[in-house]
Amino acid sequence: MLDPSIDQSLIAIVDDERSVRRGLSNLLKSEGYLTECFPSGESFLASDQHAKFDFLILDVKLGGVDGFEVRQHLADSGVDIPVIFVSAVGDELTRKRALGSGAISFFHKPIDVDALLGDIHATLVGRGDANEE
Repeated sequence: MLDPSIDQSLIAIVDDERSVRRGLSNLLKSEGYLTECFPSGESFLASDQHAKFDFLILDVKLGGVDGFEVRQHLADSGVDIPVIFVSAVGDELTRKRALGSGAISFFHKPIDVDALLGDIHATLVGRGDANEE
């Protein structure tokens, strides 16, 4: 059961694999989160409603604009959304680059869903506490 302070949090999922988008969306919805899915970095950036999202799950390797470019665009635009990177490429350089970009965490696919949910919950609760001060 979700903490009432983060109930109805909206999480964007950007991944070019339909099965990953669907699986993550179903998992997050079962935990009480709202989700919106995007099949590419371009489609997410074109939505131009980035500030409405409370969290972003972002694949590193996307066709076209990759996850790092999406993250940089958000930073350049002054949009502060917590990001978790996911990738089938699990090398140390990719992980370091993801975390160095300010991401909350990096998960290699297949994703450890318990750890993912824990990171999302802890981050959203922490942001909610900060907003109350």
